Amino acid sequence: MRNVKPGSIQAAVQASIKTAGGLEVAGDDLGMSTSNLSRASSNDEDRPGGLGVNHLHRLGRIHPPAAEPIAVHFAALAGGVFQPVESHKVTNLFQHASETIIECGEAQAAMVRAADQANAGNCDEAEREIDEAVSHLLAFKAAMRAKREGAA
Repeated sequence: MRNVKPGSIQAAVQASIKTAGGLEVAGDDLGMSTSNLSRASSNDEDRPGGLGVNHLHRLGRIHPPAAEPIAVHFAALAGGVFQPVESHKVTNLFQHASETIIECGEAQAAMVRAADQANAGNCDEAEREIDEAVSHLLAFKAAMRAKREGAA
């Protein structure tokens, strides 16, 4: 693939293509030649629109992990972060709520340690614990929404 600016939409598209298995696999899945796909993933004056959103959507549906670089890119543009959520693992909301409370407590304890002594180990631990707590919270939120929508 062609050289692109890090952090650009082209870099996100190239990461998506790489995650899907590379130019040949993604090209086959999208019905595009590898040369056209390569050109579409670069910042090319002859093709200023790049790879269209419909192609990115299709690639993400065929290879779900390929959607993550695009989600990360647009979440950053919107001032946020992308956090994958495994809500399908939630089978009992009460049990998951209990586990989430524990995870949040562990995150809070790690945050206090990092605030008290901000060394690399404490900060890394706090970040890991925060990520685990956020993941549990978002999984609960997604499962709760699914349950509510299923009841409607």
